[in-house]
Amino acid sequence: MSVDYYHDDPDFTDQPTKSSRFGKLFASLIFLVCGGLFIQTTLASNISLNSNGSIEFGQAVARTLACDSNGITVTASASFVNAQGGGSYVLSSINVSGVDSSSSGCQGEYLTIKAYGDTAPTPLQFVSGVTQIPVAVNSSNPIFSIESTSGISISGDSTSFTLQFDSAEPTIIASSSIFKFTVESSNTSPIQQLLYQIGETGTGGGTIFYRSVAAFTATGAACGDNCHYLEFAPKGWASLSDWPNNIGGDGVMSARANVNEDPYLVWSDGAFAIANPGSIAVGQNIGTGYQNTQEILNNTVVSGKSARFSFVAALNYAGAAGTSTTGQWFLPSIKELNELCKYARGQTGALGNTAVQCSKSGTTIDTNLGFNDADNIYLSSSYGVEPNGFIAGYKFIYGSDPSISGYYTSWGGRVRPVRVF
Repeated sequence: MSVDYYHDDPDFTDQPTKSSRFGKLFASLIFLVCGGLFIQTTLASNISLNSNGSIEFGQAVARTLACDSNGITVTASASFVNAQGGGSYVLSSINVSGVDSSSSGCQGEYLTIKAYGDTAPTPLQFVSGVTQIPVAVNSSNPIFSIESTSGISISGDSTSFTLQFDSAEPTIIASSSIFKFTVESSNTSPIQQLLYQIGETGTGGGTIFYRSVAAFTATGAACGDNCHYLEFAPKGWASLSDWPNNIGGDGVMSARANVNEDPYLVWSDGAFAIANPGSIAVGQNIGTGYQNTQEILNNTVVSGKSARFSFVAALNYAGAAGTSTTGQWFLPSIKELNELCKYARGQTGALGNTAVQCSKSGTTIDTNLGFNDADNIYLSSSYGVEPNGFIAGYKFIYGSDPSISGYYTSWGGRVRPVRVF
């Protein structure tokens, strides 16, 4: 089938000055329907500023899908992200409306959205590692859903959905790089379905609290650049025989009496606290906790003091001091700890969106998980988050909103190991 491509640059004559910054946003918008048919249309030349500060790429476009003969309507929007010395427009949302979600329509199908540049045949990445977004059309609420993906969320009703892109995500796609979209309907997901769900038992025996369809990298871990899950160790993970004492901020030891309370241990020693906070254990993102913990190990003198250190407890849990690929437990990075906080507080709707911080609002603590200490910080492995080189701790079971707190490296805090696979 021959396809005619037509290029019609938007005309910004008499448009507001702010709109003119946007330049040539998109040249065209394409939808790919099941069966391989390409349909193209040019965008309207007008660009309007909405009340929420976003900009529509042009008028919405209606097209039919194989599962919906009545047609759907798709509208894409961008938002301006300010930055020192400039800024840029990034994709903020894609709205799809008029979807027939009935059993005789698209129910049971996947509507997969992709974006392309002007000439390259391969799809662009919406965020790091994500080149396609399969939206499942379900028989019950939520009618439309996507796999948990950092930086992308979905909302909708029975006939429409909106994919929202978090502008704080550092890898979000610039709107100026997008030339066309495609939408394809099929009865199977184009992405291999993950084997485990949030809340299920992981391969290390812990509870899965984070999953991502797009693979992420955990340098040094067994899964390498093909990691999809994080799990946390179960309540009672630290036996009283292995970890008989809590270590206070003043270095004073006191006997642990309850195995179901996480041990209170020291992050590292005083020597680490004066080390360069810009080069050691500085990872904050998903996938960085394992490497952070190894770097803490490699830069801390543990001789005669191993019973004091949180990273030693994490590395030793079920895995030969962290060298076993079956074990490989570690201290979570600050963003990994934030996801764990959200799971512990029941904020399941925010899981996977790392830009959403854990909150006490409308949530409760599941004491069956063992997170029931109201006053103590949980330790991350992220060092140098604060300008003074403090580590990033997290009071996520607390009378006020959970928050990242600068914390002395030689002080104690609660410890809960996590694992990536």
